[in-house]
Amino acid sequence: MIERIVGLVSEVHASRSVLWRLVRQQLILRYRRTVLGYLWTLINPLLMMSVMAMVFATIFNEDVKVFAVFLFAGMIPWNCFNSIVVQSSGAFINNEGLIKKIYLPKAVFPLSVSVGVIIDSLLSFVALFAIIIAVGGTFSTALFFIPFAYVLLFLFSLGVGLVLSIVTVFFRDMQYVLQIAMQGLFFLTPILYKSSALSGAVASFVALNPVVPYIELFRAPLTQGRVPDESVIFQAVVISLVAFLIGLGTLLSQERKIVFRL
Repeated sequence: MIERIVGLVSEVHASRSVLWRLVRQQLILRYRRTVLGYLWTLINPLLMMSVMAMVFATIFNEDVKVFAVFLFAGMIPWNCFNSIVVQSSGAFINNEGLIKKIYLPKAVFPLSVSVGVIIDSLLSFVALFAIIIAVGGTFSTALFFIPFAYVLLFLFSLGVGLVLSIVTVFFRDMQYVLQIAMQGLFFLTPILYKSSALSGAVASFVALNPVVPYIELFRAPLTQGRVPDESVIFQAVVISLVAFLIGLGTLLSQERKIVFRL
């Protein structure tokens, strides 16, 4: 298993020029022929979060500025995770023509999607961070933890994306089921509400959600000016490594079948 992982890493490294070309193509095509270009990486999430902040702050009877910081800090990791998972699920079927024409390590396709989303997320984070600070967010040395949080989130999301990219090749319905599943998962993740507001069986059920630690990884530095608790960091590290290894294992065991199923 270790030898196969090393071989895969070596192949991906040898194909790094293709990887970066796919990432670049993804970013260019997304904003091609738009007037504002990359500014949409800020405008889209900002408009959505602003509307949600006003609506739910009213519903929960919260101060809009305070709730906006709380919401933005939770939406940043969620949007990143959601985009990587959903877009990675179609990584192989969307590149069917290229996969059938030339040999490339299959990991290149979901990896290029994930890297493109991370770049988008980082651009959005820089701009949204300025807005968070402007409306009352906390600026502290704990913010230096954010890059580490992104690394853990990336490994977790990529691992889940690798599994779903394989499943979608065999079961095309997965791309439609996934959209519904992610909407349900959103409401089972403490983004619009605090985990402490839950109790009983509901709290226990939401605590099983593997996305929860990653929300706290971002929320603690941005809203409370502190590094997340060690238990939360430990959870995130374990979940990220397990998800990534499962994703790699699934890809290595099924990659030879992909071209025959497309």
